[in-house]
Amino acid sequence: MKKTILLASVCAALLSACAPTTSPREGSSAMPDSATTSAATQSSLSAYHWRLTAATDAAGKSIAALQKGVEHQVRLTFKDDGLNIRGGCNAQFGGYTYKSGVLTIANLASTMKACEQSLMQLDAEIAQRLKGDLRVTLSGDKAEPALDLTTQDGSVLKFVGEPTPETLYGSAGQIMFLEVAAKRAECSHPMIPHYQCLMVRERKFNDAGIALPAPDKWQPLYQSIEGFEHQDGVRTVLRVKRYDWKNPPADAPAKVYVLDMVVEQDASAKRK
Repeated sequence: MKKTILLASVCAALLSACAPTTSPREGSSAMPDSATTSAATQSSLSAYHWRLTAATDAAGKSIAALQKGVEHQVRLTFKDDGLNIRGGCNAQFGGYTYKSGVLTIANLASTMKACEQSLMQLDAEIAQRLKGDLRVTLSGDKAEPALDLTTQDGSVLKFVGEPTPETLYGSAGQIMFLEVAAKRAECSHPMIPHYQCLMVRERKFNDAGIALPAPDKWQPLYQSIEGFEHQDGVRTVLRVKRYDWKNPPADAPAKVYVLDMVVEQDASAKRK
């Protein structure tokens, strides 16, 4: 009888040890999903322009060469096709990947414009710091996001997030070219008496990049072009992105123009 009871107890213990463990319920926060976290971080990186606010070395001291980048508002933009850096002398760009808290940046390419020495040094410092594997720390909220990039030598580059136009306006932008006349002109603005409008006309280019004849008539633009500062007497050709603002505030325009690139400038009218 004792042998029977003992054998039953051993069998029960073995069955208990071999029983499958219960997995966490779906949606449980006990085990964070690293793939989901990485996707959310990648989405956050792409949703903002990241403006440099501070840079310190491994000892916590300010990096003097990068202080110029704070003044000139060096900005990182993460897109599907790569990383773009502006604010120094030249635009820099390259590929990147993000996984499990680590941002890996390929060697950066650059435009080849010459500038004052401090800006050229800034470009070199950025290229030196932003390469290889960098540890990513995101903090803040959607309204005021912050990004810290820790480099391989222990330097920390701090950025603040500013929503991209796609994030702000909820739509993809349409690329177009606008020629802006050298002089503003008074126009009939519904809200502002004697308003001085930018005078613009759309420009088009053929497949070879050669400008087609410009329309004869200029049209008033009853709003500004974000990122563009008009200089009196300077005619300019701009590449812009035009956005359809899905939910504009009251009295805001339904279409928004954002500067993408200055294509041409002519100051001959200013010299007359």
